Formats: sequence, structure tokens, C-alpha cells
Amino acid sequence: MSEKETKQASKPSRQEVSLVGGEQQVFPVLRHASLVKKNPDRWVTRPHTADTVILYALDLGEGYILLEHIHLTSAAWTEEKLHQCAMDNLQKLPFSVKTQEVAGNHIHFISPSDGYAASRILLDSVIRKFDEKKQGDALGVAIPHQDVLVIADMVGDSGANLLARLTYDFASKGQVPICVLPFYWEDGELTPFIVVSHGTETAVQKKPPTA
Repeated sequence: MSEKETKQASKPSRQEVSLVGGEQQVFPVLRHASLVKKNPDRWVTRPHTADTVILYALDLGEGYILLEHIHLTSAAWTEEKLHQCAMDNLQKLPFSVKTQEVAGNHIHFISPSDGYAASRILLDSVIRKFDEKKQGDALGVAIPHQDVLVIADMVGDSGANLLARLTYDFASKGQVPICVLPFYWEDGELTPFIVVSHGTETAVQKKPPTA
């Protein structure tokens, strides 16, 4: 697989996929919550935010399949075992960070070609390291599509505005978009925010949770 290629969802039949012996092949993936609302009982899921949800992938090499409850039943796995295996495997995946400075804001991009870049938002220890080193007023994170995690050391509303524009732009170009809204990261809590324009003025508003 080249550096520019990423894993895409495969479509083998349910009978062709088994979790037996697959402890090292499962990973968490993020999707927009609307995907699950269409099929609430199909996939194995775990809550994340009001806008996003955790699903699980069985890695098949060049692609993956999103895991359904039938796969757990067939392998006699619990949802907790699946989650723990997936997080352990994610923790082991290497990644590098590219950083750009824009008007005093430090924007960090994590985008390995393993298909699980956005999933790193679940690694609390990774995000905390960026928070500990931040020089600005707040830390923002974004998962516009599955192949990138953006972490922003933001200065004031201008930094939040910058992250919001980046997130929307990236989401419109990603093959598997996840969320067009960025988040404030505050001691492990993710709060989505939007930038509202009033003439020539802009204001950042935290988005209340949806019911």
C-alpha cells in the first residue's frame, strides 16, 4: 500500500468474516452519528459525542469490514473484549506529526496511511501531551475524515475560526467524512463548536448536546 492509499471498507459476506483468532486485527473507527441512526441495531457501537460514534473494524489488509453484532455472537466475544482489543491495537500503531504555524496558532496533523488516523482522538494520553505543551488559550481537535486527526493549539477566537475553516474544508474532500464541526478538548471532554458571523464580526459558540 502506497503512502497515498488508505484502507477502504470491503464488502465480503457475513459468512466470510470471523473474529476467531482476530484479536490483533480489530481497530476502533469513528463515524458521524447519523450513520448509526439509520441502522441502530446493525453495528457494534460505543458512544463518543453527540455528533460522532465509535464503531469497530476488522482489518483485512487492503480493506476492512465494520463489525456487526452477528460477528460477536459467532465468535462468542463480548463488546468489552472487542473494545479492549481494538484500543490495544490502536495504541500500538505508529504515527508521525506534521506541524504548521499560522498567525501564532500551532496546527498539528496526524495522518498516517493506516486508515485509523482519526481514531487517535480516542487516545487520551496522546491528546494530553499536546495539551500540556500548548502555548495558546485552548486546545482544539477535529476529525473531518477518517484519514486525519487535527490538533490545534489555538489563540483566541481567531484560532478557533481557523480550525473551523480547516475542518470544513477537509471534511468536504475526504473519502470517508466524519464530522464538519471541530471540538474544544478540555480535560478529556470534547465540546463541538461553531463559528457564527455577524456582518464583519465572528463569534465562537459551543454547540449544546443534541437530544
